[in-house]
Amino acid sequence: MPTASRPLLVNAICLYVAAFLATIITHEVAHAVVSAGLGGRPILYNTYVTNTNKNLSGLAQGLVAAAGPLWSLVQGMGLLGWARRSQARGLGGLLGLFASVFGIINFFGYLMIAPLVPGGDTGQLVALLHVPAWGQWAGAVAAALVLLWVIAGTGPLFRRLVPAEALPALAAMRSLLLWPWLVGSAVLVALVLPVPYPSIVANLVMSPMVLGRAFRTGMQAAAGPAGDSGLLHWQWWPVLAALFGAVGFWLLGQGVAL
Repeated sequence: MPTASRPLLVNAICLYVAAFLATIITHEVAHAVVSAGLGGRPILYNTYVTNTNKNLSGLAQGLVAAAGPLWSLVQGMGLLGWARRSQARGLGGLLGLFASVFGIINFFGYLMIAPLVPGGDTGQLVALLHVPAWGQWAGAVAAALVLLWVIAGTGPLFRRLVPAEALPALAAMRSLLLWPWLVGSAVLVALVLPVPYPSIVANLVMSPMVLGRAFRTGMQAAAGPAGDSGLLHWQWWPVLAALFGAVGFWLLGQGVAL
């Protein structure tokens, strides 16, 4: 690997981990905030929320279950809109793009697993709404198709982050998408052992399909304005962002009563 590519690779891996952890944590915070507002007396953990008030109405339970995926959708689409309009070509742009992609994957991923995971957020919702099995599977297929279509549109956004000095572009795109998935996924799984979090396991399965689509459309995109050369330099804040996210994730594993 060329020396100039190593900082790009490390920066991308750290931002991948930071964005993924932030997506998980804010997803659970959304559940907890809505639960607290509805009198659920929640305890917030890093991968789930428990309601100590077991007398919540069906409507309240549905609102709490929906809060996490809906927040992920807002995060994903909001940051995607920002990424399309923004001129950010540096580390901040990459962090925002990763957070956008993970929010979108989280939302549509939950729709995809609704028929398979009755205890998940969307599994609870379809049960409360009495959605028939055929409707759940139709929704899952539609969600997969929309997910691939939306993520395909992020490929050119990743490509424009490649600095002009990062040649060849193929190696740089691998540093932005392939290696962060491989190394980042291993780090994320290690953080949740010995009980793997379903969303992280789903990430291992879905990311090659989803990010692979972004990789292909990015490589097919016409060369445009190049990314910030700062991506090719060693910087501390991506490492600190990943460490801060990992420590926060670990601390939330102890639970916080709201």
